[in-house]
Amino acid sequence: WKQTNRSEFYPDHPINVIVHSSPGGGADLWARKISALMEQELGNKMIVSNLAGGKGGVAANMVWNSPHDGYTILGGSETSLLYYVNGVFDKTARDWDFMISGGSPGVIATLAGSKIGSFQDLIGHDPAGKPLAISNSGKGKLWHLKAVLIEEFSRIPVIHTSYNGSNPAVVALLSGEVDAISCSAGEISAYVESGDVIPLVMTEAYSFRFPGYAEVPAVTEFFPDMEQYLPMAQILCLLIPGDLPDNVRDKLYVAFDSAVHSNDMTEFITSQNAAPLRLHGPAAKELAMEMESKLSWFTYDRDISTNSPADAGIEKFIK
Repeated sequence: WKQTNRSEFYPDHPINVIVHSSPGGGADLWARKISALMEQELGNKMIVSNLAGGKGGVAANMVWNSPHDGYTILGGSETSLLYYVNGVFDKTARDWDFMISGGSPGVIATLAGSKIGSFQDLIGHDPAGKPLAISNSGKGKLWHLKAVLIEEFSRIPVIHTSYNGSNPAVVALLSGEVDAISCSAGEISAYVESGDVIPLVMTEAYSFRFPGYAEVPAVTEFFPDMEQYLPMAQILCLLIPGDLPDNVRDKLYVAFDSAVHSNDMTEFITSQNAAPLRLHGPAAKELAMEMESKLSWFTYDRDISTNSPADAGIEKFIK
């Protein structure tokens, strides 16, 4: 690849944002929203498309192997911090720069009217009976890992049913293919509001109230020792190669900062039952590397991932 000689005119044509997952999930919705708002500052289009596959590695490889000129950006999430250990891409958080918008808390939920009416029902499932099927957005991704924590602490038998993104995992719940789902609060908020889905427990160290719904307890109320693994947080972000021309990176940061502090984005974050982070530069990199360490070692220690974090120089995070 070669860097453009026209970086001083950036952007003089549309920017491609390649989302590493399927349409309809958190990474997709957030990338489309922030990109549309960043256009106003950049004065050019940001064209968002989806390239799912390889646990996000297909999109990451495409972006990295494109010219490092700011015209090809990755729409990602905390899954981007697991590329290396999942064996789908050989770069780590050290190689990227991040623009982190925010994230939504994790939840275990079930279909209204199912045999599981509460989290106590779920963790009281008879181990000798049929295993519970819990859907997630992909093996080795955040929502799978949180369901693994539930399985470890409750000792209930679980079939972790992975899909290519959270949207098809939600569809699987709605269609009755699975007993429950591990996902973000934002990804099921509309179905909680409609009464089709019942949130059972937050996979966080804090409780959460869906609009118009009762307070949903934190998983640490049932398993206090689980707090040692938390937070394992959703991070919805745009990623750029760390060696972009400085003026290009600075223009993207200015546009991101303007967009993420806008009233429009604030309303969107609220609608997604999410918390704002609004980070870029060193603060975003620090958070990404901390979460990369925590998630990477969690998966590797449980033989979920293929590559050792140590081989990439990812130090083990100590809380």
